[in-house]
Amino acid sequence: MHLPTNQKKPFFRSPAGWATLGTVPVLALGAFFLWPSASPSHAADAQDASVPDARAKYVNRGLFPSDEPGDEQARTITGKVYSIDGQPLAGVQVSATSFAIAGNLPTTVASLETDADGRFEMRLADGTYQLVANKSGYGPSFVPAQTGESVSLVLTKSGTVRGRVLDADRAPMQRFVIDVLTAAPDSFAAPMPLFSKRFEGTDGTFEVSEFPAWPVVIRATAVDHAPAFSNAIHLEKPGDTREVELLLGDGCVLEGTVKDGSGRPLADVFVDAEARFPGGVSEVSMEAASRTESDGEGRFRLEHAPSGKVVLRGYDSEHAPSTVVVEVAADCKPSKSLDLVMSDGGSISGVARKSDGSPLPGARLTLMQRAVGFVNVIADEEGQFRFDSIPPGNTRLELVYGNQRTSAAVRVEEGAVTERDITVHPTGQGEIRGRITAGGAPLAGVQVLVATNRGREQGLDVRFPVTDKDGVYKLAGLPGGHYAVNVVTSAKTEGVQVEEGQVAVLDLDIAEPPKTGARAEAE
Repeated sequence: MHLPTNQKKPFFRSPAGWATLGTVPVLALGAFFLWPSASPSHAADAQDASVPDARAKYVNRGLFPSDEPGDEQARTITGKVYSIDGQPLAGVQVSATSFAIAGNLPTTVASLETDADGRFEMRLADGTYQLVANKSGYGPSFVPAQTGESVSLVLTKSGTVRGRVLDADRAPMQRFVIDVLTAAPDSFAAPMPLFSKRFEGTDGTFEVSEFPAWPVVIRATAVDHAPAFSNAIHLEKPGDTREVELLLGDGCVLEGTVKDGSGRPLADVFVDAEARFPGGVSEVSMEAASRTESDGEGRFRLEHAPSGKVVLRGYDSEHAPSTVVVEVAADCKPSKSLDLVMSDGGSISGVARKSDGSPLPGARLTLMQRAVGFVNVIADEEGQFRFDSIPPGNTRLELVYGNQRTSAAVRVEEGAVTERDITVHPTGQGEIRGRITAGGAPLAGVQVLVATNRGREQGLDVRFPVTDKDGVYKLAGLPGGHYAVNVVTSAKTEGVQVEEGQVAVLDLDIAEPPKTGARAEAE
């Protein structure tokens, strides 16, 4: 199952391998992209083979801007973690990740454990975060959240992967880091490793028992070696096991220059490398643990970088995050000179509106893309908003209004301003209600994702009712249409048709396996 660093195979060959819904990335509208670290110490271990680990000039735009004094005051995200059988889980490590180093490098900014009732409360600066949850023996879980929100996470039982990490001469590595990675398209924020831990020993062996119920990739890294990536690994049932062998080579040295648009060399630009892989819908990138900064003459040197298709990204405080993609041959010769040109990027400008078309002053808007992570702005008193210094390409724009979100794809062009208004979706006379259970036991305080696609211009309509003490959820005021209903962070998703003025009933039990194949057709 070894995948050499210069042979990159598709992770997900089918479009059903992953899909996206608002800021909630999901697999087949059910199983979520996750990326927690096993613990704060493990997260630190994962950086052994990369430098530097801090950026004084980089600005984290995932925090909400404000002219009011005290805007850096901590705010709260609360939540609860359940097992797949509906029991609250104590001692779960819950971490909040942000983008403090660079827009494509998620970092842990806070971490704590759930109490005896599975609850947690986390105080953070006002902004957007990825909340990730880990517990030994369970598959990790995550949910994007903004300060002021209450969320829920569900953990499933995990299978196990055992393996060995060897050097190019097939001698056992004695010190290395194992990461479990998931893939996300470039129009979403970069995911953190689901699991990350340093292993030491004489035989190069490792064992990991924290895997979600969808395909992931194992990455091995070590000092003075290039990373190695496994093929996609899918542990479909609790207790499943796999064997993996990974070979670490020396990798390649990539040297180049960083310049501005006029050709002037730029110093102190943070540069990192990502390995590029073909996916089922589009190519995906995974961080390759190679980082550096340009010197006074704009030169940079990345050591122990992978071969194959490599993405180099540059970050400073004066330009948009900038990218160059290069093919690196097995003999480490790049397909072109590595000139990273820092650009001004493009902009998105528009008006946030209520469903009746009137402006929505003070609206909170979030833009996401792999190169930038999260970028947050607040609409002015006329509902106008603007995002600047955004790299060209597809991005995801989201408007948050109460428990409702509008999410739309936007294409950014270099040097241009893209005009894109975004509107809260209208209400109607339909309703969805039902009961959320786990093995028949009601789940209280669980978020339910109800979503429908209203077309390219209107975007995705995403709403989040919460279950009461009896596990009952209700969502009124819906226009007619077909809706996907998901228990947030579980693998359970089903569809329901809502008729105008009618009540649709949909009960979900997260302990039951999703309907697939012949079973789904029969029902």
